[in-house]
Amino acid sequence: MGLLRANLPGFPLTEDELADATLGDGWSDEELPSLVAVEDDEVVGFVRAQVRRMLFDGRPIRGVCLSDLVVSEGHRRGASGAMLLARQLKGPQDVSWSDSATDFVVRAWRALGGQVDYSRAADFMLVLRPARWIGDLIAARARGREVGRELMPVGALPAHAAGERISGRPPPRPEPGFHGRDADAASVVEALPAISRGLRVAVDWDQPQLDATFRRIEALGGRLAVRIVDRGDKPVGWYACLLRPGGVSRLLHLAAGERVVDAVFGELVGYASASGSAVLSGRAEPHLERPLRERLAAIGLAWQPVIKAGDAELAAALSTSASVLSRLDGELSRFH
Repeated sequence: MGLLRANLPGFPLTEDELADATLGDGWSDEELPSLVAVEDDEVVGFVRAQVRRMLFDGRPIRGVCLSDLVVSEGHRRGASGAMLLARQLKGPQDVSWSDSATDFVVRAWRALGGQVDYSRAADFMLVLRPARWIGDLIAARARGREVGRELMPVGALPAHAAGERISGRPPPRPEPGFHGRDADAASVVEALPAISRGLRVAVDWDQPQLDATFRRIEALGGRLAVRIVDRGDKPVGWYACLLRPGGVSRLLHLAAGERVVDAVFGELVGYASASGSAVLSGRAEPHLERPLRERLAAIGLAWQPVIKAGDAELAAALSTSASVLSRLDGELSRFH
């Protein structure tokens, strides 16, 4: 734990939370363990493996999200970090990824056959309450505070915040026949077969694992809204969003088929606005391209996600709108 605290400023997990998320995880796999590098009986490096059970064209596959790769300051000139990563990427998993790699880590992944996941390298920003958001920006600068991701998720001008008169395009109207409802892990898992129809790649959540994931996120980030969107009496999508009334709410996951994703995203926007969010942000996943484009969302490069899949067809599918690989599916310690 001292290694993580010393090398990852602001690391949010306590020792018990790290143990629970790493060793006590319900999907932990003896073939895909987290690893440490030891030299002279001292732990000098660490990489955390978060195993994900997934489906690819209906068949089970294994994924692993790698996070918190650290090496002690005195051993960074050696090969400890590269050895840890190489060992992990040679495992029996079908796909490996990390949501937030540094430049050094990106180079290491490329050397080991991975690449930047460009389809998930950008974040979006929708200003829902322009007056509130602009006022917060002005207040922050007046106090001499730096405007960070908590207030300005992407470094792009949100033209839609100026209103229809400037943008020339009214926001999409809610589609009739769709409505959202609050949900828990059990109801989401029950609805997943219907919602996931048409998706080629997605995490195959079960109730215990999804429950545990929700609890971990709430412990780190605050109020987590989980909702299912129905068309009539049939579930067609679901989402999980960290709500921050008056501030920037963060979409962590949205799953829906291509024909209904606009309506599901529209329900999310309406719910976030009604909950008092000044801004809605999140990762610009491939399947969200159309609803974001229609709303003139501000898009900006945010993180450097990296990915490696051994099967060429799987790698191709992961970059399309027929896949869902969200922040909820990946690293559970960084949400801004």
